[in-house]
Amino acid sequence: MRTNLTLSSFLTVSALLGVAIPAAAQNQAALEKAFEGRDVVVLMDMPASHTGVDLYLQREPEIEFGEYARRMKAYGVALRKEDRVMITTIKVNKKNIEIHLGGGGYGTWGDDTGTVAPEYVGKSKRESDLEKERKNTTDAERRRRIDRELSYLREEREREERANKREAEALTAIKQREIATKRLDGGSRFNIWYADKRLEKWAPTPEELMLSLASYLDFGGNGDGIPGVVRGTAGNRLAAGSPQGSSSATARPRDIESAATALKRGMGTAEVHDLLGAPTRRRSSKQGDLESVVETWETTDSVTEVTFVGGVVVKFTSSSK
Repeated sequence: MRTNLTLSSFLTVSALLGVAIPAAAQNQAALEKAFEGRDVVVLMDMPASHTGVDLYLQREPEIEFGEYARRMKAYGVALRKEDRVMITTIKVNKKNIEIHLGGGGYGTWGDDTGTVAPEYVGKSKRESDLEKERKNTTDAERRRRIDRELSYLREEREREERANKREAEALTAIKQREIATKRLDGGSRFNIWYADKRLEKWAPTPEELMLSLASYLDFGGNGDGIPGVVRGTAGNRLAAGSPQGSSSATARPRDIESAATALKRGMGTAEVHDLLGAPTRRRSSKQGDLESVVETWETTDSVTEVTFVGGVVVKFTSSSK
């Protein structure tokens, strides 16, 4: 009997059986539940291709604009800035996370490539028989007659091949025009790339993913439940003056490693944000009746991680890459 078990079903069955569930799998299920089927507003033009837009959150800038421009020119625009679209798929791979918008972009498995191959014209039985006869005959006159007929048959075959090629090229041109139209309705996607192998054991929480995409997607309602997420701010930035942000949330990445030397246990969340600015990522969990929050500041040169329990620093680490 063939069984089709989705990730959500697998997690449910595993929980009932008491099987340990990897944190990455739990987070992927949480991402699917939080985002798939949800409408968002895109804050930039998106290419009409399954290649979408690549984001490198550990770099500055986060987008390779040369490649972005090439894709826009090659495929056209599927989604324009301020378009509302549904998140249709969230997929966590080994090295990247795909956020499919309105279908994920034309060019996925099953989409027409738009190429029509010309029909192959093989040798006729008569041509093959004459070639065999020519090898076996010793009569010079007979061989000359065979050569003349073979030349005629080959010319006919080549003429038919050229006609088939012209027909295939015409059909390909028609299909390419049809596909160009379909591309515009096929959606697009974001691909968030990670240089290391963290996705094999870890996946961001819905809150962390929202923070990462804050400058590219509007989730509605000033973050829709994520305190301080401001529409169109730089990726991973929180709003100044929010419960999780501060007036100095614009701290430069290069200053974070040196500023982290002033961290102390017992500092409050606001004090840390005044010191380091807005975190790159944030995840939370419950420790009994207290909320445990881990915030990360990641730059091209360093990673600083601070753990809060009840809004107070209980642990922090800072290291160079």
